[in-house]
Amino acid sequence: MKNTIITFFFLGLSITLTNAQNQTDPQLTAAVDKLLAEQFKPNETGCAALVARRGQIIYKKAFGMADLELNVPMQPDMIFRIGSITKQFTAVAILQLMEQGKLSLQDEITKYLPDYPMNGHKITIEHLLTHTSGIQSYTGMKDFKELMTKDVKPEELINRFKNQPMEFAPGTKFHYNNSGYFLLGYIIEKITGKTYPQYLEETFFKPLGMTNTSQVWQTRFDSAICYGHNANGEPYELMKWKEPSAGGSMSITLQDFTKFYSTLINGKGLSKKSFKEIFG
Repeated sequence: MKNTIITFFFLGLSITLTNAQNQTDPQLTAAVDKLLAEQFKPNETGCAALVARRGQIIYKKAFGMADLELNVPMQPDMIFRIGSITKQFTAVAILQLMEQGKLSLQDEITKYLPDYPMNGHKITIEHLLTHTSGIQSYTGMKDFKELMTKDVKPEELINRFKNQPMEFAPGTKFHYNNSGYFLLGYIIEKITGKTYPQYLEETFFKPLGMTNTSQVWQTRFDSAICYGHNANGEPYELMKWKEPSAGGSMSITLQDFTKFYSTLINGKGLSKKSFKEIFG
């Protein structure tokens, strides 16, 4: 059984930048319809897809089901819990603060977390951004499943992983790391004096008209929410945390996602240099 996913936004973006340039809208629609209909059957977990050209939406459609148990069909304007795609917003926020002169990527994290144990290492903001810090990722710790069921405060979570042994010396390896992005959210709060959700609301959501985006953990029993399933087609269990995470708690629609990316592509959210730092 396929996972319910939002990542077809990136597929849509890819099609926009390549094939769409050489296809009429009906040809593009037919090509995407065929591709997605083959993968997402009417009674299985589904997807929503969006293609934009020069800032204009030219394709938006849904396939399959949003919730198998409750028999809810997928809709193109549903709100998706995007998990770790949240990290892209965190990374952009950090680079904006860098461009404003409020931080340096080479700042050691103890500048913002003075009591964080370094164990003889130098851990920088860049290490957190690039998953090269060597800090233990809390999602890989043995008690994470138990941790998901509790309402954990930010300081409590940091205390759970900060005294764990380092996985490797900072900058020597890459290992995907949720702890690093949790710390980046905490650093954003320290610098701005605002909560992470407040900062994203004021910096991205309101200015860009992202009216269906939030940093609140969405509940399953809301008809506008695509709940999501695991690989066996079973409902995916949410974390019980009330505090949003900079590493993965955002909920968003495809159309709002398009507003965010259109701004970046058009050079309005970041300088070209910083944009290249994120997307290569």
